[in-house]
Amino acid sequence: MQIIRSLWQGKLELSKDMAEVIYQCPTCNACAEACAYEMDNALMYEALRAELIDAGCGLEAHIPMNKAMVELLNPYERDNKQKNEWISKLDFEIKDAYSEKADVLFFVGCTAALTPEIQTVAINTAKILKKLNVDFAVHGEKEVCCGSVALRTGNWEAFNSVALKNYELFKKSGVKTIITSCAGCYRTLKVNYADFLEDLNIKVLHTVEFIRNFIEQNDIEMKQFGINVTYHDPCHTGRNAGDTPLYEEPRELLRKIANLVEMKTIKENSKCCGAGGGVKKGFPDLALEIAKSRIREAEATGAEYIVSICPFCYRNLSDAIKALNSDIKMADLTGLINKALG
Repeated sequence: MQIIRSLWQGKLELSKDMAEVIYQCPTCNACAEACAYEMDNALMYEALRAELIDAGCGLEAHIPMNKAMVELLNPYERDNKQKNEWISKLDFEIKDAYSEKADVLFFVGCTAALTPEIQTVAINTAKILKKLNVDFAVHGEKEVCCGSVALRTGNWEAFNSVALKNYELFKKSGVKTIITSCAGCYRTLKVNYADFLEDLNIKVLHTVEFIRNFIEQNDIEMKQFGINVTYHDPCHTGRNAGDTPLYEEPRELLRKIANLVEMKTIKENSKCCGAGGGVKKGFPDLALEIAKSRIREAEATGAEYIVSICPFCYRNLSDAIKALNSDIKMADLTGLINKALG
């Protein structure tokens, strides 16, 4: 914040050295919770990053990622047809949102669709929706990145490119409810797409939020496993989720199927996993150290599992578990819910 103030006052100039400092922030917004001033600090940091990019001082590591987002429709530099791979692992058919109408659009997200070890998030979500008899569709290979990583790293041009494509896809689908199992997609669609989704009369829910409401309304039973779990709040479903953070909904579901043991820092005070804001891509060692700190906090609870609702958190915390040779296991809540539904 002092750097931003000094820029406004003309005491500093944008530079590559400044970028090295500013891009080490995962934009988790914990500082905004602790600060006496009521400001969205992360929004300020993202704006500063946009100015750094405009001045040609952006982080080199982020250039191919954002370029791929525009040209290949995903930041992983993969053929977007690979977003069909997880669908082929199901033993039932899913509607194609591009050509078929459905009540709900499941926005999978690039991380769950394209990362083999995390495709279980997409698969479990689809299986849950099938078991609940929800009429849903996906865009598969036509799904366009939500643009979250472009926004967080300050590349508004890349974000606007994919946002416009998504607007046209959502409009064509005619869907009125979008659900996603990715915290980053959730925050981006709910907060950053708010104006044009309101124009299309579309409501955005995290999958866990949707499932919790559905289970309550239909009085659906789930199996209680009796295992001890602790819950990690993703920053994008908590501090960065606007006026309605998802703190209670995942915990309500967890208590139905397991024994929830809380960590020392939770909800608005939760520690970040370290992957956000482009840190995983730009400073992987730093991202891993932050994740290790969170895993140590989870280990202190004595829980068997650390559970989250974000593929980015899943990936980074899993890396930390391996690096620490920890006995704790990583789980996405969709996996536990799928098993609990039988």
